[in-house]
Amino acid sequence: MIAKDVLEGIILEEFPRKRILVMGDLMVDEYVVGSVSRISPEAPVAVLNFEEKKRRAGGAANVAVNLRSLGASVIACGIAGQDDCGIWLRENLGAAGIVTDGIVGEEGRPTAVKTRFTTRGQQLLRVDSEKDECILPGSQRALLDFVRGRLHAVDAVILSDYRKGLFSDPGFIASLVSLCKDAGVLVTVDSKSRKMDKFKGADIIKPNKKELEDATGIKIRDDDCLSRAGFLYLEQSGAGNLVVTRGESGISLFSRDYGREDFASHALQVFDVTGAGDTVISTMTLGVSSGLPVQDSIRLANIAAGIVVGKAGTASVTAGELAGRIDAFEDL
Repeated sequence: MIAKDVLEGIILEEFPRKRILVMGDLMVDEYVVGSVSRISPEAPVAVLNFEEKKRRAGGAANVAVNLRSLGASVIACGIAGQDDCGIWLRENLGAAGIVTDGIVGEEGRPTAVKTRFTTRGQQLLRVDSEKDECILPGSQRALLDFVRGRLHAVDAVILSDYRKGLFSDPGFIASLVSLCKDAGVLVTVDSKSRKMDKFKGADIIKPNKKELEDATGIKIRDDDCLSRAGFLYLEQSGAGNLVVTRGESGISLFSRDYGREDFASHALQVFDVTGAGDTVISTMTLGVSSGLPVQDSIRLANIAAGIVVGKAGTASVTAGELAGRIDAFEDL
């Protein structure tokens, strides 16, 4: 087990030295907040008395924010419109110190927005505004050219696939992974895809339990089902490691080198699970790129996720918060 002072040094000193490129489905999470005191006379629905509207970076943009919050230098890459939310997203990421030169606009494609109507921390309704068809060939070329020009200066690439069209073309994905592997750059993937071989050759792929079930067709009722599904996905994906997030049941690692290993959850209080997977892939990628074994990187990610689910809405964890909780590392 790695010593506490060494681990603290990695979080506070090595993480800030890392340069990570995030390519994925960029989104904006909108929150319309208000109070409810009556039911509408027009229909049996609550009337929300508007108080405020808040925006936060979502999807792959939240991965970028998580990385930056942990101290890394970050490049965001993907598609966002030149609409109000797209302009806000670029400005918001830029203000956080994230490079946004890799965000491409595509004519006729709006920025993906998820609007949640909430009261007292409870969601009443979510409205999604997005297009999920494949991005245009011109956008693919622009993104590949951008990545090609940046690989010499990054330690890892995270591919964040929310199935919103960025990673619909297998040829585009194969070219992207090939570029990274030829450059010797770590590739980690967080994908909601049902196609297990979609990101073939990536170093680490991280589905959650439901995504694992959907991809393999195996309903996970017990440990045996989990093992069958995990090793099937690992084999089909061609990945070095498969990391399955399982909510309150923790995280399971399936590896060609280590077999299956399980890591307990570290959530002290669950307030909101939104974006927890983004925190896991961010922290784990930083850990591995900083020289930590994948197991220790998962332990760190577990602690980080435990911090984030105790916060409201799409949230992130700071390096200081993570370092302050490493006493729990030995228990995971």
